[in-house]
Amino acid sequence: MLEISLDAGQLEHGLNRLLKNATDTRPMMRAIATEMVSLTEDNFESESWGGEKWKQSKRAADGGKTLQLTGQLAASISTKTGNGFAQIGSNKKYAAIHHLGGQAGRGRKVTIPARPYLPINGSGQLQNGAEKKLIDIAIESLKAGL
Repeated sequence: MLEISLDAGQLEHGLNRLLKNATDTRPMMRAIATEMVSLTEDNFESESWGGEKWKQSKRAADGGKTLQLTGQLAASISTKTGNGFAQIGSNKKYAAIHHLGGQAGRGRKVTIPARPYLPINGSGQLQNGAEKKLIDIAIESLKAGL
């Protein structure tokens, strides 16, 4: 005779842990925000958005780095997280024009090209490779403690 027994206690523990991880997403959101900062730092370093090179600035042509005259923009990147959300951004008044591009200056006579430095562009699209990294973080966060 074949007899199979199942210890439902372990299964119940695992399901309860999974439910807790799915309900309290703050740890997951903190990890996602940390990864978004890392992707942003990589973008400043490589002067690109997910491998797509930014249009070079005059400063870069003279040996400097695009978007890094003083380093204040890169240093201003901050995050905010909570249950169900992870945000990344900058409090610099010139942050949006550099990320999204557009007309600037007195009389809006200067056109600044978009140089997206955050891992998500103005259309809500994640840069190459970001989606997989963020999904991997989400999966690992859900599995934590199982």
